[in-house]
Amino acid sequence: MPSTTTPALKRVLNAAVVQFARHGYEGASLSGIAADAGIRKASLYSHVKNKNALFLAVFEDALHSEARFARDCFARPDPKWPGQNYCESLLARYADSEHFRFLLRTAYIPPEPLFHELQEGYETYMQQLLADFTTALRRHVGGVLSDRDADIMGHAWMGMVDSLHVALIYIGQARFEARLNALEHLMGDSIARLVKG
Repeated sequence: MPSTTTPALKRVLNAAVVQFARHGYEGASLSGIAADAGIRKASLYSHVKNKNALFLAVFEDALHSEARFARDCFARPDPKWPGQNYCESLLARYADSEHFRFLLRTAYIPPEPLFHELQEGYETYMQQLLADFTTALRRHVGGVLSDRDADIMGHAWMGMVDSLHVALIYIGQARFEARLNALEHLMGDSIARLVKG
């Protein structure tokens, strides 16, 4: 995405994220995106080179939006254990954010021509989540947390996040909540054992 986003490009990105989140790469049309943005299809090309470039710009926009959301979750005190705010916000975020729906759909069902760029961007996002969790865990546990314990708990939490992301896409609200409750119980117990030493 260009370093400066004009109001017109922002309208195009906002229209495109809705189309891509709902219809995927293959199902979204540039004509539909242009119509939703209130411009002619030919005018899209003054903002982006082609559909691939537009998809990648929307992806970058979604990564920034969701990284900001995650940072906000980690900035608030968690009720019982680090990362809890983020996990408990996922269902509402999925309902409210086209960017989040687009990001998950793209991460788990990437268009083949853009596979490597998308996977690299998503992995960077996930690594930032891991770093945020590990920082919060060290703050929560206090004292000395061994690198081994931090690594194990970080990967366990990321497994929890992966599971919840997949659940949002494929299994529906009731089963998502059951999975969240079970995983929160296990994570909370594990972190409590770390605190007790």
